[in-house]
Amino acid sequence: MNLHKLHQLLKNDEGFKLDFKLKLGLELESEKKEFVKDVIAIANTPGGRGYIIFGVEDQTRHIVGLSEIPEHVEERIQQIIANRTSPPVPVRFDLLQVKDKKVGVVTIFKSMQVPHQMIQTGAFYIRRGSTTDKANRHEIANMLQQFGMLSFENVPCRNSSLSDLSEETIKKHIGILNSNPFQQKLILCTMGIIACDLEKEKYYPTYGGLLLFGKRPQDFIPQAILEVEQEGVSIGIGGNVIDMLEAFKKRMKQMLPKNYPLEGLVEVVTNAIIHRSYWNNGQYTHVQISEEAIVVTNPMNHEIYGVKVSRWRVNPWLYSRLLIMQQQKSFHLGIGLEKAKELFKSKGTVKIETKPMEGIFEVTLPGLRNYKKKRDNEIIKS
Repeated sequence: MNLHKLHQLLKNDEGFKLDFKLKLGLELESEKKEFVKDVIAIANTPGGRGYIIFGVEDQTRHIVGLSEIPEHVEERIQQIIANRTSPPVPVRFDLLQVKDKKVGVVTIFKSMQVPHQMIQTGAFYIRRGSTTDKANRHEIANMLQQFGMLSFENVPCRNSSLSDLSEETIKKHIGILNSNPFQQKLILCTMGIIACDLEKEKYYPTYGGLLLFGKRPQDFIPQAILEVEQEGVSIGIGGNVIDMLEAFKKRMKQMLPKNYPLEGLVEVVTNAIIHRSYWNNGQYTHVQISEEAIVVTNPMNHEIYGVKVSRWRVNPWLYSRLLIMQQQKSFHLGIGLEKAKELFKSKGTVKIETKPMEGIFEVTLPGLRNYKKKRDNEIIKS
């Protein structure tokens, strides 16, 4: 850390990876606890390195300086973090002289051991904007998934049974299975469609298997609904992913102008269904249709924002399985968001944005108005 970098940070507002503190207190147990909470929260939030700057007013970012600096401060900070975080968060402390004032900076390095946990309380912390808060269960699960420790799709659904999978759908999209029941189960296990509980010697569908091949996956994954809303009227489309997309496509053909680029909309919705956070059971994938815009809203969690797409994908098993099915020409995955942008270019831009505080990923497409005008003009000319 140097003065140039410090002045750059002071130009920014507090956020997911940046926090300003007036004092650096490490004497009281309550002070140590608050310090470690902030370190863990910043470490658990993606986006590269994070910083806590001490000796600065958080609202004005005016440098006040540190009047008291604990003895052997670097060593004490490392010890406090090592004794209170699991796994330990990698940090560094720098003391900088700014004119006649001293500023302390804790650099929290990008960690590949997320999620970090506070040992004393067992809690996981995250940043919600500029504040530190406890992570809820689906946010913890998303962090585990992000770093390959847990995946929603591969978790066995123990409330279900193999009879909840559609054998017909599996055969249609995967091919004829071995006639031997044991071999069938072995193949489905290898493919990740079912999982075996070795203790009970019992097989269960995985959540990914239910999403792709379930008869009624919403019986076990109620958040796996595609909600379509127009003029204040909402409908819910259920079924497995393949049936859901086919039903959506059929309904859109009835609701949209004939010249509306349906394939572009279907691709955006396909991506939303595949890459949504299924740990988040409080929201549906939502399609809002109006004259001005069609907005596709996807439930995500703020801790994944800022992570490059090339680094990880939400629901990688679901994505890869659909890619394989596409190559077998049993299912059309889509044409890509970039191609979707091209299809809508003549009628306006495609807006793609993340809304961290709301926990959603949103794609806004041109609405119905322009396409209706074109159709009406064609009718008049004819």
